Amino acid sequence: MFDRRGEKVSEEKASRKAKGSKKEQVEYGCVPSKFWYSFFGTCIALPVLKLRFGIKVKPDEKIKALEGPLVIVGNHPSFIDPVIMAATLRGRPINFVAGEFLFRRKIFGPVITKGGCIPKAQFRNDLRTVRAMMKVLGRGGVLGIFPEGTRFTDGHSIAFDTGLASLVKKTNSAVVIFRSHGAYMTWPRWSQSSYRRGRITAEFTEVLPKEKVAEMSVDEIHQYMRKALVYNEYEYFEDHPQEFRSKGIASGVQNIANVCPKCESLNTISVSDAGSVSGLKGKKNLLVCSKCGNKVLMNKYGFFEPVSSEDKCFSDLHKWNMWEQDLYKKMVADPSFVLTEKVSLFELCGERYQAKVGEGVLTVKDGVITYEGTECAPEEGIVYKKGKPIKEHIGRDISKVAKPVTKTFQIHGMKGMLMDYGKFMELYSPSCGASRFVPENIQRLYEIQSVIMAIKDQLDS
Repeated sequence: MFDRRGEKVSEEKASRKAKGSKKEQVEYGCVPSKFWYSFFGTCIALPVLKLRFGIKVKPDEKIKALEGPLVIVGNHPSFIDPVIMAATLRGRPINFVAGEFLFRRKIFGPVITKGGCIPKAQFRNDLRTVRAMMKVLGRGGVLGIFPEGTRFTDGHSIAFDTGLASLVKKTNSAVVIFRSHGAYMTWPRWSQSSYRRGRITAEFTEVLPKEKVAEMSVDEIHQYMRKALVYNEYEYFEDHPQEFRSKGIASGVQNIANVCPKCESLNTISVSDAGSVSGLKGKKNLLVCSKCGNKVLMNKYGFFEPVSSEDKCFSDLHKWNMWEQDLYKKMVADPSFVLTEKVSLFELCGERYQAKVGEGVLTVKDGVITYEGTECAPEEGIVYKKGKPIKEHIGRDISKVAKPVTKTFQIHGMKGMLMDYGKFMELYSPSCGASRFVPENIQRLYEIQSVIMAIKDQLDS
């Protein structure tokens, strides 16, 4: 057992701690607490968050009156999607499925657990999650889920597997399709400047009654949900333009739009203030290629514009990203393709913190991701908090305790990777578990992910 600093604690102390907290333990998927969900969440937190993020929605009385079990399925453009969904069904508690990492937070984790939330480990099977969801639907409750499993990267919806359709069929639950508008650009996944003040609207678009579910196969239910959730926020913006106010509207977008449209150089895009460009004003809204000098402006509507007639760009991030994906597919089609990058290895230490346990090289080649480097036990590593070593571990040298190691991750059949652009990536395998990698060149994260997924498509086809 480890304490918050990653140090060992005695078994006796750990046992006393476990016994003392036993009464406070709450089962995942419990009936949402009237205090934390209905009073604190609905009456206090929700109005504040609606005001802060510009959420303009009204509760849908028809959906609220539907008999359970009920599964509300929505796209996942933003961190605040559960807030938007809860506002649209205000007055009826929802058990949300959320990322496992949220439950590791000291205060937030217990609160959302009592509020009925269910943890889900991303991109791998989690029987604990399935049991909790079955419990919610078994009592006729409402399950709120974002089946794409991760937030939009470029404003466009993401494919997902048949797992949710199987659950819907097994529990004979009604399905409601939920869609929001404006949430993606309000707080995009790539953002390094928090949220942008805009306007968010939402509605329930379709209902699949229990009677229809009973007549459909799992594949038919899956295809219904996939089709209903196809969405491109940039297409919506073209018909419903809106302004987003931010001191750094483009800050972080270079981690996705990282290939220059003019010279096709990789990872040469940086973001700066447009004050250096004659006639333009703003902060962190200018993308510049360090190799050819190509300049692109992100305007207040979230679209791209070339600064001059000599500059080249795509009108929105989704189009830019689709072009990049084609380049990566061509790269991996070369039999001699190989990608290498120096990385630091991190492992979970205790329940909440990550510890740096080694350094090495990550190689992507021939359908396999390989880490060759060093690794030590988490309690001997350097514990990090909020991206920095904790005070007690500053200066700790792990080179004397870390030993040579090789980790491999098969790309074929891989469901995905946990990515925090500009920070880290996590890979999972049944043999190695979850391993977190921080590249020496942070901007290469999206390139590494894109290459791996291009190889996966090649192998799975």
